Amino acid sequence: MQLSFHVHGNDITCENHFTDNTIKNTFPDNFIFGVTTSAYQTEGAWNVDHKSESIWDTMTHERPDKIADESNGDIADNSYHLYKTDIDLVKQLGANAYRISISWTRVLPNGTSNYVNKDGIDYYNNLINEMLDRNVTPYVTIFHWDLPQKLQDLGGWTNPKIVDWFVDYARVLFQEFGDRVKYWTTFNEPNIFCRFGYNGLLAPGLNESGTVGIVVAIMVEVPENASDPEELAGSKLSWDFWNGWIINPIFSNDGDYPKAMKDRIAEYSAIQGFPQSRLPEFNSEQIQLVKNSADYFGFNYYSAFYLKKIENYDIRSSVSRDGDIGITTSSKKFPKDRNTPWAMVESLKRINENYNIPYFLITENGYWDKGTLYDTDRAQYFLDHLQVVSNLINQGLDIRGYFAWSLLDNYEWSFGYTQKFGLFAVNYTDPNRQRTPKFSTKIITRIYKTKTLLSSICDY
Repeated sequence: MQLSFHVHGNDITCENHFTDNTIKNTFPDNFIFGVTTSAYQTEGAWNVDHKSESIWDTMTHERPDKIADESNGDIADNSYHLYKTDIDLVKQLGANAYRISISWTRVLPNGTSNYVNKDGIDYYNNLINEMLDRNVTPYVTIFHWDLPQKLQDLGGWTNPKIVDWFVDYARVLFQEFGDRVKYWTTFNEPNIFCRFGYNGLLAPGLNESGTVGIVVAIMVEVPENASDPEELAGSKLSWDFWNGWIINPIFSNDGDYPKAMKDRIAEYSAIQGFPQSRLPEFNSEQIQLVKNSADYFGFNYYSAFYLKKIENYDIRSSVSRDGDIGITTSSKKFPKDRNTPWAMVESLKRINENYNIPYFLITENGYWDKGTLYDTDRAQYFLDHLQVVSNLINQGLDIRGYFAWSLLDNYEWSFGYTQKFGLFAVNYTDPNRQRTPKFSTKIITRIYKTKTLLSSICDY
């Protein structure tokens, strides 16, 4: 296949040589085509209408050096005031679902349910009702990383009382919005915010060791040197430490952490002089409570990574996740860099074969660049990944929906505004935060509206 691109003012066309535009696959009539955003990354209005500070407000204000461009989400995409515009864009794409998150601090400014903020409830009622009025199904994430600072001051996720605080928060959401929202996610990527929130990278920036589902960030790490038995073993163990850590307790028959992970941490804990394993154990009541507690599997996938073994690591004197596995992420890149749909296929098949999965939703899938309206790489990425999703459905995997990340360029956590994931560009120098469609919207719109896949991005 050979592609050529031609820029004409603010538009772009491409030519597909030596390939016809035959339809490659179609999606089921009831397939869910959606887009995704999250509260902190898009809403802005950080201190408006009685909203309190989240851990991201605190960290970006007090430690801007932790953010690539020293920016924050104070205004972000201003979606708090432009939510109707955003839903117009959702409809423009032909999406029939919109996945959002709710800001804990906007609904419960104290973090606890003794004070429910009417302004916050009104905002999300308006947002949800606008979706429903436009025939867009809301998918709501209860927690997408923006923990109330007032709860962090009490220990945050390390305080056992967080279970009760979260349950109370979720109960408020169910009571206020459950009559209209039928699809919920408890946590977005706990394997990410638990690891990186406590190694200094993400907020809180600490350096310490209807239907309801959960969303897992699936990491596929490939040995840099496949002939090296240590790196090969590390890549196998990495799956358990990244993915099985979250998946096993919920979706496996034993309802516990992966055995290989338990054994490794217990072994190294003993060497390091701990009286017991550093990995807490589930009791029988907890196992039964957690096992099979999700109605679907939310699958977030972006790309595969190379890994390499850690040289000269002394397990007796240092405690870390990478140390337990014996590997760390490599700087080596795949030929297509972040476009690795084959790893998505391998992961979905592996999870489907080894766990009790009710059904899958691809809840995030996306590609970042530095910012261009002529985002042909992103367009190709979406086409390639939707192609393998369609193939897997035809092979019998129960995948019921796909959500592109993201509707808009947004605040990308520790990368600030240096990474652009949006189907629509956002002008951050414009007080009105103008949204502009990128080339990739052509591909997504055509697929979403026709439920068909063509051979090339030029055919859209």
